[in-house]
Amino acid sequence: MKKALVGVILLAVVTVSFTVAKGSHKDDKKFIGSWVGSEKDNQMEGVTKHWVQTRYNDGTFILMFTTVEDCEVGHLVEKGKWHIKDGLFYEYHEVSGKTDVYSYEILDNNRIKFKVKQMGIELNNDAYEFIDTRLE
Repeated sequence: MKKALVGVILLAVVTVSFTVAKGSHKDDKKFIGSWVGSEKDNQMEGVTKHWVQTRYNDGTFILMFTTVEDCEVGHLVEKGKWHIKDGLFYEYHEVSGKTDVYSYEILDNNRIKFKVKQMGIELNNDAYEFIDTRLE
């Protein structure tokens, strides 16, 4: 009985250590799920963007954009990995090989506000920010 209890405690310590080593953060679960957002002229002047992003528990995401510029509609799908570290949200994009970094504020259970700290692409607006709203 003692050996079984020691085994369970050891397994729990190893599991917690592994989770912490991976960069787990208490807010991670709040980001999981499907989210929508949109913005106009915020990232690039003359461009309206709409998106749906699904963030998975394993730290991966899929992001589907629709853009409108000069009456031309474009579509883009991106995949990558996300994580939280030191109070910042990191989003690595497979296609570009670059990572976007944002500060964030959890407004409520269904809305998160992001503010750019570092982008993998050139921005016209260094104060770029947006709100993701959870899809129910």
